[in-house]
Amino acid sequence: MHWLRVSPFLLFAGLSGTTWAAQVVEVTVFPSQAGVVMTHKATLDAGQGVITVGRLPADLDQASLRVSAQGPDGLMLGTLETRVVHGRDLAHPAEQALTERLQALKDSQRHIADQVRAGEIQLRLVERMGQGASGMEPGLNPDQWPRAWQVVGEGALEILRTIQHHEQSLRDVEADIQRIRDELETLQRGRRDTVEARVHYQTPAAGDAVLTLEYRVRHAGWRPVYEARLQTATGELQLVQRAELRQNTGQDWNDVILRLSTARPELGGRLPELQPWYVDVARPAPESRAMGSRVQALTAMAPEMAAEQMADLESARFSALYRVQGQVTIPSDNQPHRHALAAYRLEATLSARAVPRRVPHAYLFAETTFEGEAPLPAGPVNLFQDGTLVGRVPLAALQPGSPLRLAFGVDERIGIRYELDRDSRGQEGLIRRQQRLERAYLISVHNAHPQPVNITVLDQLPVARDERIKVELGSGATAPSERDVDGTRGVLAWHQSLEPDARTRIRFAYTLTWPEDVEDIIGLH
Repeated sequence: MHWLRVSPFLLFAGLSGTTWAAQVVEVTVFPSQAGVVMTHKATLDAGQGVITVGRLPADLDQASLRVSAQGPDGLMLGTLETRVVHGRDLAHPAEQALTERLQALKDSQRHIADQVRAGEIQLRLVERMGQGASGMEPGLNPDQWPRAWQVVGEGALEILRTIQHHEQSLRDVEADIQRIRDELETLQRGRRDTVEARVHYQTPAAGDAVLTLEYRVRHAGWRPVYEARLQTATGELQLVQRAELRQNTGQDWNDVILRLSTARPELGGRLPELQPWYVDVARPAPESRAMGSRVQALTAMAPEMAAEQMADLESARFSALYRVQGQVTIPSDNQPHRHALAAYRLEATLSARAVPRRVPHAYLFAETTFEGEAPLPAGPVNLFQDGTLVGRVPLAALQPGSPLRLAFGVDERIGIRYELDRDSRGQEGLIRRQQRLERAYLISVHNAHPQPVNITVLDQLPVARDERIKVELGSGATAPSERDVDGTRGVLAWHQSLEPDARTRIRFAYTLTWPEDVEDIIGLH
């Protein structure tokens, strides 16, 4: 047996002789797992003993299990053992209670069903008695027949009332059984195994000890969700970051210190290694081998797929670590639980943007710079314009200092019209004949706001994939303010400022030419 002397922060696992349930006091949740810290105060007897901690989650990473203790001087720890316990207890006290209640209801259902069947037997006996009375038995005085019918009728009526009462009770019990089954299904958990940790210890003196267990567990994680709230009168944009947390570890986290980290421990700490990338001249080979060679080459060359109380940002150097204010309870129910992490008040520049080729509307557009301390992971964002929800879009990951651009729904006070002005096809050239396509559109914009508005109109030129196809702006086209907007080939932008009740017109035209012997041009519409 090997022993380890315990100082205030050395390894430890559980408590002597009997199994006890430690309390979860602190949890750090990562995007796809969680780190859990449990503590327990215990009194240790002098000498050697075995300390046991039970009811740990079955899916904990046993390689991550670390235990520590603060206790009497001279306390030493020996071997740490873990084993899976297949007990009769269910995963959750609520589930256990529901299951016991369900069994009691099933017993009651069976008892009432038996009473209904007994009543039916009695009723059949009464029916046979009635049939015998109708046969006018020779020994029965005719004056007694009415009395016999009355007795049979009253007996049948009493039995029918009893059957009806039991059937009503049976329906009530069956409804309760269905309700309990629905609640059990909502928990989405069956029987769970648990893990038990055992550690051998030795201490020269009895005394109190504070035990701490730390481990990683799956079936827990969080994702960021955002709210972007725009006040159009002031141009203030409030960006609220929340965490949507779920956990189904089989262990409730009651009144814990909760931290949320953007780090991803599952990716590991080993940097991927690059292997030599060979290129060679293809050599003749049988078709089957050639196909196999090409597949192997492509495989080798393919890259690997790889006014709320806000939380405190405790670290932001390499990854963000937030501590949620106060103590938090997260039951093991696999349901979403949201916590506010941060809120940023940003000054936004408002404008309107339109893509009239697709929709004849202008959209309110806000542009600003994200000035937070830590990067924001990608996640969905709900858009609010003056308190009204106008949409939900994905938000790309943001680094401090990155531009932030969001569209906040249709601007009803800007009118847009998109009209085809010219669509002609023909030929040109005498020696080298060319096919020619000319198209032109008129884009009309009206600002019905009581204040000036900056507006950007977007459209696009076709982009040729074949050098024989030539694309140019048509004659009389309004010169664009910007080409290849945001790095997208062919996208054009016209930036204009419109005074109240002002109108403007943009003429967008383009010309395509290609050799006469090229029969089909795909992509034109």
